[in-house]
Amino acid sequence: MLANVNLSSGEPEREVSGRAHGSGFRCTVLDSIPRTAALWGVLGLAGYALARSLAYARTRPLSIDELFTQAVCGRTSISAIWKVLSQGADSQPPFFYLMERITAWPILNEHMAYRLLPALGFVCTLISVYVFVKRRNGSAPALVCASLLLMSPLFTIYAAEARPYSPLVASIATALVCYQRTPAAPWVGGLFLSLLIASSIHYYAVFALFPFFLAELTVVYQTKKVRFCVWLALLAALAPLGICWPLLMQAKQYFGAFFLAPVSLRTLPVMYAWYLGMTPAWGMALIGAAVVAVLATFFPMIGQEAEPEGSPAASVGDRVLVLGLIILPMVGFAAAKISHAPLVDRYFLPATLGIVAGVGDMLRRAKPRGIIAAAMFVLLAIGVQELGFWSSPRHRVVPAEQVSALANFAEVVQHEDLPIVVSGVEAYLEIWHYAPPLLRRRIMALVDPANATIYAGAGTDRIPIVLRSYEPLAVRDFAPFAAEHPVFLLYSTGSVLDWWPARLAHDGHRLQLLAAHGRDAMYLVELRASVPN
Repeated sequence: MLANVNLSSGEPEREVSGRAHGSGFRCTVLDSIPRTAALWGVLGLAGYALARSLAYARTRPLSIDELFTQAVCGRTSISAIWKVLSQGADSQPPFFYLMERITAWPILNEHMAYRLLPALGFVCTLISVYVFVKRRNGSAPALVCASLLLMSPLFTIYAAEARPYSPLVASIATALVCYQRTPAAPWVGGLFLSLLIASSIHYYAVFALFPFFLAELTVVYQTKKVRFCVWLALLAALAPLGICWPLLMQAKQYFGAFFLAPVSLRTLPVMYAWYLGMTPAWGMALIGAAVVAVLATFFPMIGQEAEPEGSPAASVGDRVLVLGLIILPMVGFAAAKISHAPLVDRYFLPATLGIVAGVGDMLRRAKPRGIIAAAMFVLLAIGVQELGFWSSPRHRVVPAEQVSALANFAEVVQHEDLPIVVSGVEAYLEIWHYAPPLLRRRIMALVDPANATIYAGAGTDRIPIVLRSYEPLAVRDFAPFAAEHPVFLLYSTGSVLDWWPARLAHDGHRLQLLAAHGRDAMYLVELRASVPN
């Protein structure tokens, strides 16, 4: 009986305990496998994104905006950068150009040098989104959400463009991770630094700070307590805006009259669709689903214990923060309506972070098969996109091709004694940068900011007018040029901003087509005797 008692009351109990322990060990191992796979997956995505961005950057010619970045970065000191910006050479805060200088100086290839910062910025965004969503919804949804970024213009365009949009989103993404872990002192410090960098590299970053203030107000409302350290970090991050306020007002004065971006309700669906790489109908449907998914996460909190990932206050703040980022373009739309400022889609790219985080909440309640299906769908979409990229000759365009059409025309028309006017200062700057010395001495651009707005609907003539004081540009005002050159060649690219053929024809001047290929054309222009100013 004693043996039976021992068997029934002792050993079997130890056996059950051992089985339970073994089962728990096996569950831990099995749970760690998806987490490990997700971690390697996001690292693989980051490595591919960096390699692809730099490969694209190496051969892609510098765009007109990137040439502005390079020209300002060429100033020798912060005071020189401030001076050229105060004259309207570009419209970004000075700290952006300092960051570009720091990352670019050790690299000889100018295309990779100035695009290294945005490429690294996208990698930072990718990893930060994974970390942020993983804490909220788990590793598998986090990997899917991070993968979605590769389908956005943040990767397909701005990860290889020397402008502040990729570093801006990276700073906001880092701030998301830091805010999620407040009020711990190191994370509050990280929140301050990341938001400080964001507001130091783009003026419109102030709108991206709005969701953080909204989230912290929600925390105050729920807890009836003020987290002074967090509020101090948020308010102090606005300091660069105050310091650079004179430059911002100058930029508004210089570019406001020549930057026409219509604001209407139809703009918002187009913006959201562009962020997602979808049609407006499907884009708004996904946005609506993401908003509903985030809102649905509030209701299980009623009458339940706090979630294990953090305090209830921080959890509510995270949800409000995601919602604030999703509606960021709507906030920008309202601000543009009130202030009559331009509403430009790329200025509100941080909204992409809220959208993908909302997708994470959609996947939160999905079964493992649903998450696998979503992952396969995203993987297939990325694969098709990237296959199209690598198989297309567009990513192999060499900078020399920027001037090949003009050089061929100049050789064919045989008017070596005539100057060549490149229609549109944007096209001129891009061609001038890559032109050989002989052709560079012959080409020039004409500027007329007022008429550029009339004929092209926008105007950036102000920037070349400023830059010709710092670079050896042949940028001429029309009236004195016409007095010296009544006959000249006009090279037209047929772009939206190529407006000089229409202007000259409207004013009654004679344009004779000498050569054409595709949209490119070369005209012989003979000005009539009386040239209007």
